[in-house]
Amino acid sequence: MANPEDLGRYRLKRLLGRGALGQVWEASDREDHGAKVAVKIMHAADDELAFARSAFAREARLASLLRHPHVVSVHDAGEAAGTSFMVMDMVEGKSLRASMRAPETTLVEKLRWLRQVGDGLAAMHRAGIVHRDLKPENVIVRHDRTACVVDLGIAKWVKVDLGGERDPLDVPDERDAPTAKTDYVPPETISEGLYDELGDQYAWGVLAYEVLTGEVPTASAPPLAARDDLPARVAAAMDRARSSDRDQRWDAMELLLDEIVDHTPSIVPPDARSAKARATYEPAVDEPAATDEPEDASEPSSSSEPSARAPVAPGLRVPLALVVVAVLLLLGASVVAALR
Repeated sequence: MANPEDLGRYRLKRLLGRGALGQVWEASDREDHGAKVAVKIMHAADDELAFARSAFAREARLASLLRHPHVVSVHDAGEAAGTSFMVMDMVEGKSLRASMRAPETTLVEKLRWLRQVGDGLAAMHRAGIVHRDLKPENVIVRHDRTACVVDLGIAKWVKVDLGGERDPLDVPDERDAPTAKTDYVPPETISEGLYDELGDQYAWGVLAYEVLTGEVPTASAPPLAARDDLPARVAAAMDRARSSDRDQRWDAMELLLDEIVDHTPSIVPPDARSAKARATYEPAVDEPAATDEPEDASEPSSSSEPSARAPVAPGLRVPLALVVVAVLLLLGASVVAALR
């Protein structure tokens, strides 16, 4: 779109990038006080793309059901002026490719970003979505140094049981796969046109190798297990993820991530560990903490007004009671003596 026009409520402002399927624009949402969003517009070359445009909008609407801190949120999708578009969060930061090459980036940070990307993919897979285009350019490292998977332009819904969210006659086809051959596309896609969750896992494994070594793995590239700066089981888990034999990969991203986190505790931020400890050991705010003291031994009110009854230390209760009884007995004896 050389001269962009408004797409309904969205005003296009600045071209952010372009790819094989379309363009991504920075835009403002006029119905949400001008909030900044990213709008991906699919190319509308000819009638052959009519089905693709329809699928694009449909998958965008389904992706809008997913909310995860490490996956870009899709808010809207539609068609205007013969083109399809989807509206996503404006994720600001640097690409993973730029971030992983920065001299200040540490190994722990790289591992943490890989875990976060894996968490995002796992969430997508649980929702029945595969990304199909994972690469360093499609991961943004935000200003707070957390990673976010973006560009869901060719994401595919792969589950039939969607709880009524999709026409039951519209059966998904796992073989409706990307046709472009890239370093991140698994072998089965090239040979059979098959792409599913295990394809995303393969792409993640290639991404992990590149993030950690700076090179895309080749057939003759040494495995990560040959490195001495990674725990052996973590390196082996990553190598397994990009196995050319899909049957040798992990059954699910969650299993892969569990193996990595269990053997690299440093990639879990300290604040996350302390928050988990607080949630585990602190009593709930709506439940009183357990105590051995009786209810009348509660602490005095924090009010600035003087208390009507001064608190009594527990250790003084029994002696004080004896003094009161003794005083009462003396008074009683005095009254009896006076009556006589």
